[in-house]
Amino acid sequence: MNKTTAIPNYEECVKYALEMKGYKGDTFKDTDLRVFERRTANPGTVFTALRKGGIVIPVVNASLLGEYQVGETATVVIRANQITDMVDLYVPKSNDIQTFPISAFVEAWEAMGGLCTTAFPVDVKTYNPKLIDLGHVQLPEGFDELREAIAENAHDMWAIERQSEGWTFGLKRDDSKLETPDMVPYAQLPESEKQYDRLMAEDTLKLLIALGYKIEKG
Repeated sequence: MNKTTAIPNYEECVKYALEMKGYKGDTFKDTDLRVFERRTANPGTVFTALRKGGIVIPVVNASLLGEYQVGETATVVIRANQITDMVDLYVPKSNDIQTFPISAFVEAWEAMGGLCTTAFPVDVKTYNPKLIDLGHVQLPEGFDELREAIAENAHDMWAIERQSEGWTFGLKRDDSKLETPDMVPYAQLPESEKQYDRLMAEDTLKLLIALGYKIEKG
């Protein structure tokens, strides 16, 4: 366990999280971090956010981690290793980084309802998403097969990502157990779920056409 004299931004992050502050779009004081989401989460959220360069701030019952003088506190997940099943947490009270089994961390986290804030570094300028107008674009005949192939590939990419986070098949979605009925081959999805992927695929094809590209089968 190594003492750290200064962990940039983390003290302010845990303060915001513990004081029930830091809602979506807020910027942490004196940092370049903006809150992405604050909600009840699951371990998969931690792994995904860390891979994307985010800051994960879960509220835990620290007494379950051996910090007997502390109850509810916010921590910062520095890294999580699914191979060794260990997680490194920044503990603000002692101002150091400590390593715990992921199972112990999850237990202490779930004891506080799984509350978690995720934040990502952002440009100080306001981000205003702008979409290219595709309303006038019509797909040529014969594109159904290509659209379906893109939709199926998108579902497979989603499934691989979820499986890497520990998700498996379940008859109904259960975030605490990381189970979802959508963890099946694309062909076995209900039409309502297929339609989501099809719309994404169709917009991708329309975007290529709108940008002047021609799609030809070789």
